[in-house]
Amino acid sequence: MPLGRLKPSRVLGIERFSDFGEFRANEVLGLGTSTPFHPRDFSMARAILPLQDGLFVLQRAFARRLEVDIGTDRGVGLTIPFSFHSVTNGREIDSSTVNVVRGKVPIKSIEQRANTYLMMRFNSDMRHRGWADYDSGLGFFRSHDAAMARLRATILNMFCLASESNDPRQFDALNRPIQETLLACLDDTLVPADGLAARRGSFDKHNKLIARLDEVAATYGSRPLYSDDLATTLGVSVRTLQTATQAVHGVSLHHYLRLKRLWATRIQLMTGRAGLSVKAAALGNGFWHLGDFSRGYRLAFGETPSETLARSRRL
Repeated sequence: MPLGRLKPSRVLGIERFSDFGEFRANEVLGLGTSTPFHPRDFSMARAILPLQDGLFVLQRAFARRLEVDIGTDRGVGLTIPFSFHSVTNGREIDSSTVNVVRGKVPIKSIEQRANTYLMMRFNSDMRHRGWADYDSGLGFFRSHDAAMARLRATILNMFCLASESNDPRQFDALNRPIQETLLACLDDTLVPADGLAARRGSFDKHNKLIARLDEVAATYGSRPLYSDDLATTLGVSVRTLQTATQAVHGVSLHHYLRLKRLWATRIQLMTGRAGLSVKAAALGNGFWHLGDFSRGYRLAFGETPSETLARSRRL
């Protein structure tokens, strides 16, 4: 179980309850009333992680009847299932469905088993990314298995890193790259590639936008490339950049930017300057999960980053 591996740290808060009377209502997406189906066999746990642009709560709840007004006064709220089944507002929800809420929405839910899921609240409404294009309400988005698997893995890596970190300042420095990875996974889940089809006759327009993107990216030097920053500089939405990248290169915006960041890291490693480490080069280019970085680097270049660095120092 995801929560079983986590320990509290100076970054990550952990709450565990074995008595329903001690349980405090979850105030992340709204206050409500929970009626447990098995009050004598009660167990509940959650891990709370605040990041710069939102709040993230990984929770294992309990079999219950829930009545709650969920939502947020600003931004957008999401629920990502790990192991989940409920009947919510008369609709059956399972582990393949992401919920997105805007505004406040009344919920009546029956959960016959202990569900594990992530609740997240972003301070931004994320409309510029093409998520859930409605003013208010609760939307249900069924995702492909591969996209959900990547999203869950990123969430677990994020919480495991927070659990192992006792230096808040060091973790704060990783907030931006962590959230960029999470946003990439959410884009794939909520705005799949087949939903980014370009309009007929728009290829030239998209090609010019990608040329401008490449020019801007080249000016960043050793700074990491983040989708929000690039879209703002170019005066377009992230969704528009996603569509253009898909139309011109046949890959997602995040895949395209990741390749650029991998190349930037490789160039630094090939210079082999004194004191440079693989970890420093990776972190400097926005890679926060070193295992994932190493796998991606080897897949792209046919060697490990440490092999690139060692060869450069022999020359």
